[in-house]
Amino acid sequence: MDFILESSSENEEDEQNRVQRVRRRRPRTFRPRINFNFITIFEFNQRFRLTSLKLEELVNIIGAPLQHETGRNHALSSRQQIQVALHWFGTGCQYHAIGDMHGLSKATVHRCIKNVTSAINRRLTRNIIRWPRNLFSVIRKFHQIAELPMVIGVVDGILINIDAPTVDEEGFVDRYGDHSINVMGVCGPDYNFYYINSNWPGSVHDGRVLRNSGLYRSMEAGWRPIANGYIIGDSAYPLKNWLITPVVVYPNDNAQNAFLIRHRQTRRVIEQAFGILKEKCPCLNRLRVKPFFAANIIRCCAAICNFSRDLDEDLPINEANLYAAHRENGENVNYDNNDDVDVGGRQRLQEIINHFRH
Repeated sequence: MDFILESSSENEEDEQNRVQRVRRRRPRTFRPRINFNFITIFEFNQRFRLTSLKLEELVNIIGAPLQHETGRNHALSSRQQIQVALHWFGTGCQYHAIGDMHGLSKATVHRCIKNVTSAINRRLTRNIIRWPRNLFSVIRKFHQIAELPMVIGVVDGILINIDAPTVDEEGFVDRYGDHSINVMGVCGPDYNFYYINSNWPGSVHDGRVLRNSGLYRSMEAGWRPIANGYIIGDSAYPLKNWLITPVVVYPNDNAQNAFLIRHRQTRRVIEQAFGILKEKCPCLNRLRVKPFFAANIIRCCAAICNFSRDLDEDLPINEANLYAAHRENGENVNYDNNDDVDVGGRQRLQEIINHFRH
């Protein structure tokens, strides 16, 4: 009797398993995808921060690794994924809002942003955030701003706010009490970025960010984009023969005063470049992602900002791991830059000051 009951139970289980196997899976519901191809040039640029021609060029550069191997489940094309990511870069709104605009789920929007950011940083960033080959044109344009000779770039830092991270939270608290990433950039007179470093949390001082950057190591090792060219920066940075800061040598000297005025006028370029970057990519007003992903997005946005313009051929800085992201639980240290001044820096500064003696 027990054997009969056991066999009956096994038969019922087999029947249930068979019914489950043949039962049809509930069909997925796909929302209609919005077609953004038939809008005006202004509206297209307003949404995606690029013209339609630039978008097609970007698709040709990074589209291959984004292409799905199958079209099952209404897989997005490379162009659609790039449009979703660019739309988010240009608005910075919530994922579900972008999903409603494009007829996608929130998870799909996140995957698009993550994949496009990675593709741009692999295939575009290192090729477009570089020193231009025609640095004589850069020097001439900088000279037209405030008559400073041989300037090849301007360096400064900006704090990009992020949500409080779950790891090393206190290290990301900046001097304003917000959680942020300290981004260092070097730009030219046309507001193109020549170098971007987004590897450090907001608590780290600008001078420390520079000292731990690939740019600093390359310059200290003797690399120069052009002979006798130099970068200018504010007093947060040390005075070097390749980095001129507003160190007061002769406070009552007219030439010194003229230098300080022209230095300040030229240094505004990097502040304007950062303003253009945040206007081009409003997502940078506050990034609600983890710090490592935020650092990648910042580099990606800088590359998009450069890509939206026509650039010359570029000359790269030959160094390894230039864009490697680091996590540092740093402190807001105030450096005494006068103690870090080398003799060559003082001599170079005096030469520039003498340029304004008449």
